[in-house]
Amino acid sequence: MSIESLGHLESKLQNLIDKLELTRMELEELRTANNRMEQENAELKQELSAWGERVGALLGKLDNVSEDGVTEEEVAYEA
Repeated sequence: MSIESLGHLESKLQNLIDKLELTRMELEELRTANNRMEQENAELKQELSAWGERVGALLGKLDNVSEDGVTEEEVAYEA
């Protein structure tokens, strides 16, 4: 094998190593972004659950007000 061929092979190997390193860096960035998004997703799910509970409580209060209003109307009507 000639020195020229070895130089060419070395150049190709260096290019592959550089591409591999870039790919590793991109992978690390994507993993970091994925972790951040998973955390944000968990926080949003918690927030959604809290809002659901609040809406449920408000609907319960609304039902109670409606029932109390009907009861008072019935009593006034019967009198």
